[in-house]
Amino acid sequence: MENQKLNMKKIIFFLLISISGFSQVQYGPNTKSTTPAQESDNALVVRSTPQSIDRVGFASVTSNSVDATWGAVVGSIGSGMDVDQTGGNLILTSGTTGRSETIIRSTEGWQGGIRLRARSTLSQRIANNNFFIELVDVIGDGLTYTISSATVLVVTIPSNPFTSANVGQSMYIGGFSGTGTFLSGRYPIASVSGNDVTFTVASFAAGTGTCSAFGWNYYQLQYQGTTATAVNFDTQRKGYASGVTAATINTTAAPGHLAIVTGNDLVATFSDQLVASGATIKQTVRATRDENIPDDQRLRLQIRMANGSTNPASNTTWTIGFVSVSNYSNQDVSIQDVRPMGVGNALPVELMRGVATATQAVTGQTAHSTASTGSPVRAGGRIVPTTIGTQDQTLVAGDAADVPISTGAHVITKPYATSEIDWHYAAAASGIVSTTTAVTFKAASGTAGIRTYLTSIDISAIGAGTATELAIRDGAAGTVIWRIQIPAAGITDPFTITFNTPLKGTANTLMEVVTLTSSATPVYFNAHGYTGF
Repeated sequence: MENQKLNMKKIIFFLLISISGFSQVQYGPNTKSTTPAQESDNALVVRSTPQSIDRVGFASVTSNSVDATWGAVVGSIGSGMDVDQTGGNLILTSGTTGRSETIIRSTEGWQGGIRLRARSTLSQRIANNNFFIELVDVIGDGLTYTISSATVLVVTIPSNPFTSANVGQSMYIGGFSGTGTFLSGRYPIASVSGNDVTFTVASFAAGTGTCSAFGWNYYQLQYQGTTATAVNFDTQRKGYASGVTAATINTTAAPGHLAIVTGNDLVATFSDQLVASGATIKQTVRATRDENIPDDQRLRLQIRMANGSTNPASNTTWTIGFVSVSNYSNQDVSIQDVRPMGVGNALPVELMRGVATATQAVTGQTAHSTASTGSPVRAGGRIVPTTIGTQDQTLVAGDAADVPISTGAHVITKPYATSEIDWHYAAAASGIVSTTTAVTFKAASGTAGIRTYLTSIDISAIGAGTATELAIRDGAAGTVIWRIQIPAAGITDPFTITFNTPLKGTANTLMEVVTLTSSATPVYFNAHGYTGF
């Protein structure tokens, strides 16, 4: 009987496999093989979880509401505010009533790897306006609240999931409807008793009514303040957040900007780009988060307006062109020996950004002497300074350095330095005769840190006279850094001395030559060198 049952299970299994399009599948005990899989072995096709993309294009025309196919207004629209869908856009107006708030929330929720995209345009950026695009968890709507003092707010949450272990964690309390003075905001839990959760607030006044609790977990963008090129970005997981980053963005003035928030594998990234079309990649990373990433929580899209405690000076219009949320599963994949996609179609690679998050597109080589409109990859160097004052003095041991190129497009391989900062000194027509007065053959550089280097000299002394020493000094009447004796008979065969290791002078100091004994023998002295750091 047992064998019959086992055989029946085998038959059913083979039938299911055949129906699924697979055959010749080995069936046996649930044991782990120690033999590596072979190419000829049977296998089951594995399909990864597909990416899910939900797009909200606001195609339907609505008044004082949103399309019910994607979401709804939570509670009622705030005093003085308005919500409409028209012309393919969601149009929201803030009004000028302080503490007024409108919450719009999706019916759909997402968990895991998430990418949120939203195109926003704001007619102005003024104080006491707050506009939020966020993914949040929802604790509850229509919750009873009691304000007992300026700093104490008690919210009753049926089947309360919070305990004293959650004290110190924060969430958003908003959507107030009732008496007292209140303001939507992120507030910490002070205590928990049964279904009552007490929050610490500020500048409230006694009253009762209902409210919404949300955002114990969230990804959040907040447009506030007067700067059109700024947005606050933050994430929170189970009541803990790092604190907002005031990110610089493309302007929210027309035509607006596209915000992109990605949460995946314990990392969150906020990027943005201009809405206007262009020929290059425009997306720029603006901020990141490496902790408090709620990618393990189910979150819903929320669009929210919340005016501050003071009346805004004028009405602001917020136009949202579209919103999309994509949801996907993480898969760690290691690819060995990546092959081209085809002989004539290699795997395309595009470097979007470097270490400093700058976009760096890789394109083909620009032709010689042609304006470079992209960022071509080229083998080359850098034109070296051509004057003393522009020489680079910043290089130190261990630095990377460019290959030096002359203004004539020559790779500099000459000893010492580029030709533009070489120098030469020729002797006077009569040479140095009957004098112990020093002759300056190279003036000071005139630039702090730049010194004189002497690479070679030419010497001759014609006629009879008195023997003398010929010396080269660093500075006026300075230290002798080289000397030679010239005999009374002179030196009839001119000669050249090359310093394989150049003689180095003090920074911004002259070099001079001198005959230390007065002599009738004319001495001819020529010098060659360069200036450098």
